[in-house]
Amino acid sequence: MLYFNGTRKPDYKNTGRIDYTTYWQQRGVSINKKLKEREFIMARLIPKGSSVYDISCGSSRLPLVLKEADCKVTVSDVSPLILEEQKKHGISTSILDLNCISEKEINAQYDFIILSEVLEHLTNPEEVIRTFSPHTTRFIVTIPNSAFYRYRIHLFFFGRFFTQWAVHPSEHVRYWSHRDFKDWLGDMDVVLEHAEASNGLSLFGMPLYRWWPNLFGHQILYVCRTKQN
Repeated sequence: MLYFNGTRKPDYKNTGRIDYTTYWQQRGVSINKKLKEREFIMARLIPKGSSVYDISCGSSRLPLVLKEADCKVTVSDVSPLILEEQKKHGISTSILDLNCISEKEINAQYDFIILSEVLEHLTNPEEVIRTFSPHTTRFIVTIPNSAFYRYRIHLFFFGRFFTQWAVHPSEHVRYWSHRDFKDWLGDMDVVLEHAEASNGLSLFGMPLYRWWPNLFGHQILYVCRTKQN
């Protein structure tokens, strides 16, 4: 049977517990050699000299690129291994478990808080947004679009829901389409200033994902202004 990438048949027999220390030990903690598509957009949108907080940064190269643009960059992650690697490159770091955000004391203010491919992993994304809203002027958020055309086709013809996890089904616990997420942002009392798909379907060189992101956009980026600022 045909399985599109991201809609594969899950291997439930071999699912394991999510242990991010083991995960990064196996994957390797070296900083990515280049920016991802969504990160090129972020680097373009964030002005030089901005203060930036990249939450759950992982092995992203973006903090280094922003630092080179004279931005004041702080990153956080649940994995000490990742933070040690970022620290080697002169990035300010702090440990953060978003599932226990109520226990975190936040004092700093930022021009931008980045949540890239993060919210779909959380059971409490509403709490995260409301907790950090008083501490930033803008959020930059990216999510996978659950209404992407490949997922729709596979569900319609093969009756299988899309799979967006590698180790355990609980990796993704929230699912949004582009339209759903715009409504969700409104309910979080943030103002959507800009949205664009960073990748998706192109046809004969025409980037359909830029014109119809809800259907053809795979990963979508949102810039949101907080109402407190």
